[in-house]
Amino acid sequence: MSYLAFQLKKVFKNKLTPVCLAILLLLMGIVLFMNIRTNPQFSLQAGAKSEIAYRQKEINQQQRLLKHDKQKSKTEVYHDTKAAIKQNQDAVKQDKQVQKAANKGNWHKAYTIMWQQKKQEQTITSNGQDSTGLNSRTNVEKKLQFFNYLRHEPLPYESQDMPVTGWQFLLQLNQQYLPYVFTLVALFLLTLLLTDSYHQKLDTGQLLPLEKNNLMISNTIAGIVLTLGSFLGINLVLFIVASLISGTGSLSFPYIVVQYTVSGPLIKCVTTGSFIIKVIVLQVLTLIFDVVLVQFLARIFRDKLPALLFAILLVPGLNIATMIVEPLRKISAWLPMSYLNAVDIVSGNLGMNYQNVQLNYTTGLLTLCCSILIITIMILLSSHIKYKE
Repeated sequence: MSYLAFQLKKVFKNKLTPVCLAILLLLMGIVLFMNIRTNPQFSLQAGAKSEIAYRQKEINQQQRLLKHDKQKSKTEVYHDTKAAIKQNQDAVKQDKQVQKAANKGNWHKAYTIMWQQKKQEQTITSNGQDSTGLNSRTNVEKKLQFFNYLRHEPLPYESQDMPVTGWQFLLQLNQQYLPYVFTLVALFLLTLLLTDSYHQKLDTGQLLPLEKNNLMISNTIAGIVLTLGSFLGINLVLFIVASLISGTGSLSFPYIVVQYTVSGPLIKCVTTGSFIIKVIVLQVLTLIFDVVLVQFLARIFRDKLPALLFAILLVPGLNIATMIVEPLRKISAWLPMSYLNAVDIVSGNLGMNYQNVQLNYTTGLLTLCCSILIITIMILLSSHIKYKE
């Protein structure tokens, strides 16, 4: 246990750790600042205002067309244009009602009108009157499910495009930024920690009066404390800052989850609270996988630079390669690197993008647990072989 205490002391005394984490916090703080600046443009009222302006422009253009078609009032084009004007005028009226209801905090009315609008859009796309493809129909279905949930649970609106409330901001960070930026930082810090005992490719840790298994366990625990502690610390600080500025938001607010199937996407809304729990579980397993992988690479190369380069190639590198190389997408469900972005996995977005039925939360748990176990066994075997030598 004294060696573990020594390793933990190295984690906290390493000057690069606070420097790297401070840079990360600064970058994520800039993201929060930009979100706060642009968030008003993504409110329900701003969306309704934008729709009103667009519809009004359409009405004006259609009315100009009618002026040139007065002598042909019996034509089909004339009647279609009149019907389109009426449809746009009704939409403008609805958008004004949404604006008014949202300004007064009458969320039930605002969400009900939005749901009715999306229901009409769904009817148009499903009847084939719209030339848009599967992505457009899926987006309409997502919005329909989203507002259907909110009309039954009329919570204050929280933008998920430019979130500023605590919970929604954390989800955005863990979807768009932290999985990649933090992984690079974590791999760098882990490499420094786990290769520190190697000098000229000799493991000085073997000279300590410790059992080889205890040495490995101590290194693993120190690595987990470093990565999980740093990750949770960054998220906690950013959550507190966002919450102090804009509030925590509601854990009951809906989050859209998509399940890719052969017959088509299945879309549903779950609470942010239940969604976050799954994300945390998957993220913790991903970080533990990073720890054991770097420890294994450190044992193979016994040097900082090659261990770090291979770690970067295997984790973020292979993750990016999966996005580009089509054959890798087919086996992506069984690659632990595919689960780098826990939010995209749990939400089903990655499964939809890769059109892979198996790329989901359940498979992620299985793949990561098996990968951690296999690499741990390989570390133990390599340690046993070295010990015999």
